[in-house]
Parts: sequence; C-alpha cells; structure tokens
Amino acid sequence: MKTLQQIKSDFEQILSEVLRINGISVESAVQVSTVILQESGKYNRCPEIKTENEDEFVFATESQKKAMRNLRISFPEEIGKTEASQLIESAVTKLRSNGNGRAIPARSPFQK
Repeated sequence: MKTLQQIKSDFEQILSEVLRINGISVESAVQVSTVILQESGKYNRCPEIKTENEDEFVFATESQKKAMRNLRISFPEEIGKTEASQLIESAVTKLRSNGNGRAIPARSPFQK
C-alpha cells in the first residue's frame, strides 16, 4: 500500500505532465490528474482485471452492472469491463455537469 507521501508525489508528477497540454487551465489539469490517479489506483487494487493477455475479453463485474443500473444506463448483459467503466465514467461526468456544459472540477484530495 502506498503512503500518503507517495500518492501526493504521484499526483504532482501526473499534474506536471497534464499541465504541459497546450491551453489547459490549472483547474482542468487538476481535475484530469485526479481522475488519472483514481483510475490508476483502481487498476492497482484490482489484480483480477490484469490478464496475461491484455487483449483478452473480461466481463463487467457485478458492481459495475449495479452502478450502471443505478445510473440508469442501458447495457447488454455480456458487456466488457472496459466498456462498462467508460459508460460509468461518462454518466458520472454528465452528473457533475453544472448545466452550462462545463464539468464541476473534482476537489484535489490534497486540498484543505
């Protein structure tokens, strides 16, 4: 398990890379960096999604299916893990929208 200092260091490294994107605001860079760090953490905590053959199809988990039902997302029962993750992320982004087409930035876990 990573220490808080290691997570902070990872976040700062990701943020510095994202800030290199032309025209991105600091606010957007923090939001993107936070999502990347969250997704990285999910991937590292879930070794069952890692396969010897990365091209191998992996079905969505029951937790993902439950989340999609709660978010009222239509999906085929045989949906893959990656596609389910993308649908959930898209729905959550829409829910965070403040009505004028701009996403509400996620708070950095390091903000006080």
